Amino acid sequence: MSYTFKGNLRGQICEDCYESLFGMEVLLYLPWRRVNNTDEVVANEKDSFRIVTADEAEQRKELLIAKTTTDANGDFEFSIDDKYEQYSFDIDIICTTVPFAKKRDKSIRPVQLHLATVFPQQLDIWNYVIPFKIWCNIRGKYFDAWVICGHLRNCQTNQPIEGASVTAWDADFLTDDNLGTVTTNSNGHFRIDYDSATFKKTFLSPWINVETDPGLPLRFQNGPDVYFKATLAGETLINETKDDARKNVDYCLCVNLCSKINVIDENETFDSAWTGFGDSFSASYGTGAQDFDAEGYAGANKNVLFSTVALTGQAPLKAASGNRIKYRFLVSDVTTPNGTASPADSNFTKIIGVTAGLFAPSIVIKLDKKVPTGTLDTLPVISNQADFDAEGWFDVTNAIERTLTNNGYATSDLSLFKIIDTDTLISLNTTALTSQPSVPDTPVGVAVNPANEIQIEKFAIRFQIGEMLPGGTISIHPTNGKTLNSVIMNNNSLFIKLAIKELEETTLCSPINGTVHAKYTVYHPHLLSFRLNLNSNSGSVNRGVNDLPFMPLSNNTDPTKTGHANLSLPINNPPNDMERCTYALKLYAQTRLHNGRQNQSETHREQLFFYDV
Repeated sequence: MSYTFKGNLRGQICEDCYESLFGMEVLLYLPWRRVNNTDEVVANEKDSFRIVTADEAEQRKELLIAKTTTDANGDFEFSIDDKYEQYSFDIDIICTTVPFAKKRDKSIRPVQLHLATVFPQQLDIWNYVIPFKIWCNIRGKYFDAWVICGHLRNCQTNQPIEGASVTAWDADFLTDDNLGTVTTNSNGHFRIDYDSATFKKTFLSPWINVETDPGLPLRFQNGPDVYFKATLAGETLINETKDDARKNVDYCLCVNLCSKINVIDENETFDSAWTGFGDSFSASYGTGAQDFDAEGYAGANKNVLFSTVALTGQAPLKAASGNRIKYRFLVSDVTTPNGTASPADSNFTKIIGVTAGLFAPSIVIKLDKKVPTGTLDTLPVISNQADFDAEGWFDVTNAIERTLTNNGYATSDLSLFKIIDTDTLISLNTTALTSQPSVPDTPVGVAVNPANEIQIEKFAIRFQIGEMLPGGTISIHPTNGKTLNSVIMNNNSLFIKLAIKELEETTLCSPINGTVHAKYTVYHPHLLSFRLNLNSNSGSVNRGVNDLPFMPLSNNTDPTKTGHANLSLPINNPPNDMERCTYALKLYAQTRLHNGRQNQSETHREQLFFYDV
């Protein structure tokens, strides 16, 4: 006669990440000292885990009574003779490898692990999990098996993002290493397995492999510095850089990534929210690096909005009632400081989609085919004037149905696609709001006339969510609405001029000597930086001209510092380090204008001259 002893073995990688220990040889021993008391067995199980040495394995050979192997789920089963009915047992496993290990080197020796002492007669099934601190060390130390377990979710709803491509990178001194690319499952979970050879590649590989730190001076370390990229249907979900890298990670890395972009269901309901401008600024007043201040400047650098700006956030397609959800944005020329009472409703007279010029088409949704066919697998849903009603309510469902129809699908075919919320609710063309004239032409080296300076323009923006009732009326949901009382905008060009005084007094082709003077004028009401650089054609001189008064040469966050002019700034005295050569004097300047994605590009002017000693 015999009885059955069943068990299951798993290794823990993270708090919510486990792996079944498949293909493990399970050894059943009589214990070194006989333990039949259940309390003793439980106490022993807590602290008995250990690496079994070769000497110990040899000494216990006579106590071995059975062997088996775990299946794909980590399950195992023993049939035990009744004569051992009152016995407890030592359970060991032999690891010749670990799940998903990349290295299959014959030089790797099997490792025998003693798990616990059990009394199987009182168990229906014995479930054993090797804790992550122990299991990760065994995987890495003995089998060079490194692993990343993580989740990718939406930042606002915490819903998992399925089907995204996630790549883990190791930041290195010269060339970053790709640790692996995988696709998230329905729970937003992903797992990347790699070995040390993956992140120890250098320009001398395969002769010399070592992990290098990207910082200076050059340092060497054991673990990789990991950062992530993720995409879905061409949309960037995660875009970390070396600066975001998790330094010198251990054998197991557990991460939770979040993106503003989400995968939604057409019947899913969640709170609507206007959250930001592009991916750079929040739509809130506060002290955070991305918030607006009381005056209406955006972010830590006191940025000002320009050009076309994406108003970002989230909104479901339907309310809990099943009615369609719509939303709209209203604009007021009357403002109040952020953090105080909002302007009166009557001041919000401009509406995106109604007021001419305010609306700019943009991708608001992407449809990604659940089962790719190779034809029209991804459809961008681009907002259109036809998606607005007369009061400016934007209907995303209408935009989706219009896109399906225009591409030869029926509206009922929506079930074939995943709905990817790209985070853009609507896009605003700020040039239709700003009206300040640019400054008139001014001679170089002369300050802009105060009467011609560009005035600050502010606007208030309000977001409203509405539910379309059966009768066709809109029921506004006040709890999901939001108003930002003051947002500064500007679309004026930077005024920038540069000249060499000595060339103006002769001709542009005349050689010059002695002291050289730069004449320049830089002006904008939202100036971030300006700088002068002098370099020779031979490369013997390459330096900045660092005595510009009035404002910092870079990263100006003082809105009162708007520009500068200088009639005759010496650029080589003292010291006169200029030799007989051709020179280029360059004036660089940049504004604090920002479209929510990036700053306006730096502008420069250049003046060439020949210096004759």
